[in-house]
Amino acid sequence: MIARAFGIALFVAPIGLVVSLGGCGTRELPQDICNWLADANNCHARFANDVGQQCGYAGSRANDPIASTTGYFAARDDLSLCIKNAGGQVLLGSAPTPDMFPLTEIEFTLLDAKAAECGKVSFVGEQSYQVTINPVDKDNPGASTEPDGSPLQDDITGGTFSVAADGPDVIDVSCPGGEETFTFNKLVLDKCSALTSFQPRAFLDSSPGAPESTSSPAVDGYIRFQILYPPEDPTDPNAQGRLIEYFNCRIPAPPAPCVDGVKNNDETDIDCGGSCAATCAEGQGCNVNADCTSGNCGLNGGFQQCLP
Repeated sequence: MIARAFGIALFVAPIGLVVSLGGCGTRELPQDICNWLADANNCHARFANDVGQQCGYAGSRANDPIASTTGYFAARDDLSLCIKNAGGQVLLGSAPTPDMFPLTEIEFTLLDAKAAECGKVSFVGEQSYQVTINPVDKDNPGASTEPDGSPLQDDITGGTFSVAADGPDVIDVSCPGGEETFTFNKLVLDKCSALTSFQPRAFLDSSPGAPESTSSPAVDGYIRFQILYPPEDPTDPNAQGRLIEYFNCRIPAPPAPCVDGVKNNDETDIDCGGSCAATCAEGQGCNVNADCTSGNCGLNGGFQQCLP
């Protein structure tokens, strides 16, 4: 575990000091998360300053997620690809289905309007995620190297930043390049409560939507993903974290009962009978004569069906 010294050290541990956990081998002592959060040059802040809004845009937790969608899924039964309104696509690694909502994990790849990969993200929890932003030559966005084949000498070097929750109170942070890794105990955050909101966090919000009912119109669903980055100057008493939204995609609302291709509510068969306007054909299920187009509901082989 490699740690950088940030600010004034409150405690200096002997080199190589570890703590033994019964039955679990050894583990490095947690580093000071307060000093790390207060340092405007920590790797999370450097990553935010480098990639900026690359692959995403400034977001808000306060916005109505449905009213503020910036892309859409073409079909409710295929949530593998979101088309972004401003160009580009979001490719979901494992397409969810509406019955899985609210989502608790997600993997996706971000493509720009030229079909080039901008970055990718995997998420399994608010403090268990990994975000990769690919290098970009701003003078030649489609290039992956300089004309002579050397690495890009651009403003965006990108890389991978990851956070992994190690129990409820400990997080492991890995910085781009892999040269800096940290283990932090969140229980000490009461020492620097003003910086608590600058912790690395990600947010996955989702809703499957709702069908039209007699009392309300249909409501679209959505999937939204955001990451909170630290402010440029964490020592500013008015500093706010930088929230980047990587996508917010609208899902077509579910069809109303009686036209959704499913036997539900009080339907006696698929989309017919009960309170549906459509009556059921011969051979379909029924409860009373009024459920049937023929007006004749009776037993057929032991089951109630519409009869001729």
